Amino acid sequence: MIEIKKHGELSAQVKAELNSYIDTEFGHIPLVKETEWARPDWTVIRYEGNCIATFYNIVEREISIDDKTFKVGGINNVITPKAFRGHGYAAKTLKATEYLLFEDLNCDLGLLLCADNLVPFYKKLNWYTVACPVYFDQSTGEKLWASNTMLLTKKEKMDPRKIELKGLPW
Repeated sequence: MIEIKKHGELSAQVKAELNSYIDTEFGHIPLVKETEWARPDWTVIRYEGNCIATFYNIVEREISIDDKTFKVGGINNVITPKAFRGHGYAAKTLKATEYLLFEDLNCDLGLLLCADNLVPFYKKLNWYTVACPVYFDQSTGEKLWASNTMLLTKKEKMDPRKIELKGLPW
């Protein structure tokens, strides 16, 4: 079963469980620890029985690409707990909920920030990397993203020269 909820409507117990998975998966990475992150607007959870088999978050935001405004669904924290890995749950859930980005949320595109080792996974799901500077906000001022940026578009691929997230990264 796939559950889509506003992040703010998740129970404290579910948020604590998700945060535990996030900390286990990404908490040791210096870039993650040193960065202030946006609060998600939506959380997508796939359950197997009563257990979380995979999940991810979405941040809705208007960003700037080459000085034009686009509504994006920013994907973050795509995580499958170790006990559920190897069954394709993350890939199946991302594909099954693509309509959420483009139809329900009426986003122009999806955008995610990811590590090198995750690029092949997302490429299989029609995401593609872009080789342009990506700027985001931090309390200390504007910063340049130092890893991969990937887009998901409904039609033709974009080849941007500059992306501004206009807020905290996700």
